[in-house]
Amino acid sequence: MKFQKSLLLTMLVFFFSCNEESKFPKVEELSVFEKTEFILTLEHKVAKDKNSIYCATFIFAWKELTKSFNSIEFPNGNTDIVLLNKSNSFENVLKKDEYKISQEVDGDFVKIRAEFNKSLPFEIKLQSFKNKLTFNGEKVSSFGVKGYDSNEQLKNVKIIYYKNDNNFIIKLLPKEKEHEIILFKTEKGFNSIAEMTLEIEKLTEIGKEEIKNEKINWKYYYDVEDIVIIPKFSFNKQTNFKTLEGTSFTSNGESYDIFKAWQRTAFILDESGAEIESEAEIEYATEEIEEEYEKPKPKKMIFDKPFLILLKRTDAKNPYFGLWTTNTELMIKE
Repeated sequence: MKFQKSLLLTMLVFFFSCNEESKFPKVEELSVFEKTEFILTLEHKVAKDKNSIYCATFIFAWKELTKSFNSIEFPNGNTDIVLLNKSNSFENVLKKDEYKISQEVDGDFVKIRAEFNKSLPFEIKLQSFKNKLTFNGEKVSSFGVKGYDSNEQLKNVKIIYYKNDNNFIIKLLPKEKEHEIILFKTEKGFNSIAEMTLEIEKLTEIGKEEIKNEKINWKYYYDVEDIVIIPKFSFNKQTNFKTLEGTSFTSNGESYDIFKAWQRTAFILDESGAEIESEAEIEYATEEIEEEYEKPKPKKMIFDKPFLILLKRTDAKNPYFGLWTTNTELMIKE
């Protein structure tokens, strides 16, 4: 009979605050929120009617587990394990000194923990708005900028790509120039955050070309009637991954049980918060740039429908945090 060992994976403890003085809300079980889920990799499918929260630290801990063995065999048929083992989109998303991985061994009991926190305040706060935003029919607190704001405020919000008021990308620029937050509103359908990340890279390159075209470069500069309105977020959620807990794997003739796979994510985004500009290199299909002059019109960049938030280093291809938001469960209500 093979000897069965227990493995405790305290995987993914992630904190992010846009405000150095901000306080996270009380931790809540994710299970009581019907319209929000955690996803384990960028490649995991996102639901059309749920918020999807991703953070790379979970896969950091998972890879720490797999590299602890010379050989390891998992059971067939577990999609989460297949994607965790296959994904490499977590690589180089953070510097070694920006996160911590620890492993504790007590007899046959092993605990792996991955964690980090990051605060990315703006140099100058953006505006906090009242009664300015309704997301899918529900009023929520919001922040942003107007075209007649000070140059310093407008510098914090960079237009990366603009097609129309339902298809655009902006970045919020923090004090720490090595990090950025990208906000992407789109009418196009995607299966995963990985697909959306590739689309952002492609559209970013298109934006770099369009800003050189005098006939359409008004899209990338603020006029007095332009406005950006973003929902405020504040949450602190934890969950256990039932698809991983109880799973057995084998290595060198011994069997192991995953006893616990746990995640907690705390996140705040408001007028004090963060973002920068990416230097990613990608392959993309260039879209044809219109040669006809487009008459400038007010840009109403309002995040009132499903959109994506990414946190990433400017020198990294992929994000270390992603939030695909389709409803108001994680937003601050008015």
